[in-house]
Amino acid sequence: MLGRIASLHYTHGLTHEKIANLLGLSRVQVTRMLAKAREEGIVEIKVHSDESIFPDLQIALGQKYGLRQVWIAPSFDNPEQSMESVGALGSEFLRSYLKPGDVVAVGLSVTLDHIVPHLRGFEIDATFIPALGSRPSGNPTVNPHEVASDLAEIVGGKTRHLPAPFIMASIESANMMKEEPDVKTTLDMAKAARLGLYGIGGVAPGSGPLIEEIGPTGELERLIKAGAVGDISGIYFDANGEYVPSSIEQRIISLTLDEIYALPDRAIVAMGKNKAPAISAAARSGMITHLITDLDTAEELLRIS
Repeated sequence: MLGRIASLHYTHGLTHEKIANLLGLSRVQVTRMLAKAREEGIVEIKVHSDESIFPDLQIALGQKYGLRQVWIAPSFDNPEQSMESVGALGSEFLRSYLKPGDVVAVGLSVTLDHIVPHLRGFEIDATFIPALGSRPSGNPTVNPHEVASDLAEIVGGKTRHLPAPFIMASIESANMMKEEPDVKTTLDMAKAARLGLYGIGGVAPGSGPLIEEIGPTGELERLIKAGAVGDISGIYFDANGEYVPSSIEQRIISLTLDEIYALPDRAIVAMGKNKAPAISAAARSGMITHLITDLDTAEELLRIS
């Protein structure tokens, strides 16, 4: 049925109403099924143009923060729709950036997973390496290894597992885990990547996957008092992008902030006005070279002095 409806609409030009009358459906059903056809890859829409949607805003943000590239997607009242929009633009960035043989270090971010379905039909011999362990305990929705694996699978590339949890029980166990041969080899591969693909977390409720993890411990309040405005894969920084030590960061299996800075390119896929102070700080400090965000966040970043 999805294929029939898609063919009637996209190949033969029938309106939603005509398809509904022809097949005995409602217009709402036709609209939903056309959307599902796109989600499942039955329909692929390609726009053959390099023209930016918001060129003036992209130039302004790039000049203000010294960024090499800025990609801005439309914003929507529905946050999930905005995230899908940013994911689509993230896929456009990767299509234009990646070269055969590239290695990409994949960080912690809910938004990165929304890039994957939009890469369908794009093939390249690239390697996606998780730049930190499997996931925060109690947060099954975020898993850097699965994101790296999904990115590699959809483009026909390669990946490598980092056989360690994201957060260890103690600093001592974290130090021991980092010396395990398989863990060390994978982290060394991530350090040698040409591109780091990361998200940015904030310190406000709902602005990052670590907030729920450390909230009850009192560590978040201590970090805020120390000047922290955000984190990149669990490593906190202040309004100048300077490292802010935390007890949880010492238990994380990941690249250090210095190692992230050492990657030739650092692309951040992040959105949300509550994250704008953190994104702004990371951009001003040079932590970010390429930014993919949405319109509302971009306008907020311009407003920040």
